[in-house]
Amino acid sequence: MWRNLILMVALFGAVQFPLLAAGPDGEGRMVYMKTAYHTTFQAYLAGPEDSPFGALLVHDRWGFNDQVLRWADKLAGLGYRVVAIDYFDGRMVRNKTMAREVIKSIDHVWVEANLRAAVDYLARPGRRVVGVAWGQGAHHLASLARQVPDALTALVTYHQRDTAARDTSRRLNLPLLEVVSDRSLLDPTVSEDGDRIREETWAATVKFLDANIKLVDKQALLME
Repeated sequence: MWRNLILMVALFGAVQFPLLAAGPDGEGRMVYMKTAYHTTFQAYLAGPEDSPFGALLVHDRWGFNDQVLRWADKLAGLGYRVVAIDYFDGRMVRNKTMAREVIKSIDHVWVEANLRAAVDYLARPGRRVVGVAWGQGAHHLASLARQVPDALTALVTYHQRDTAARDTSRRLNLPLLEVVSDRSLLDPTVSEDGDRIREETWAATVKFLDANIKLVDKQALLME
């Protein structure tokens, strides 16, 4: 079911880094965040609040599920202040039919408002923010990055093979890690082989982030 894992990387650093495990800072909490329209949405916050590194996570058609929370905790364990938004408003997806129906009901104006609120929350002087998105979420983040060019420092996207060609993230002037696989990494029905793919994807993600977020930050300090 899962075949070759394809990594397409722009501006990928050559430095090798160890895979780090999530620590105590990975523990997070669900909150309600407010948009400029005074609407609210659910989000998961994790990691040190004063971190110089931020991460904005956006799910795909499978919704805001446990895999998103695990990814958020892993990034928090690496020292990132993480915001993972739920733009499905708590609606759970168990199969592709449900996913299609929920996506049809989504108002992109409200999704954009949610993203902007999350970006505003993460924004602070000197903080470098990476966008991490799966499938449909990558399209939303790419749209945000075009409208707010300074919102993100780098972008990581995870796609199914049949949807990757439609991704517009490559047109952005940002360091980009694109991972393409046969099944969504958030698909709750994946096999044990899917867990292996997730581990390989996580290792590649850590290397990319260290090379394009943390290493760049260290180099800037040395130049001061």
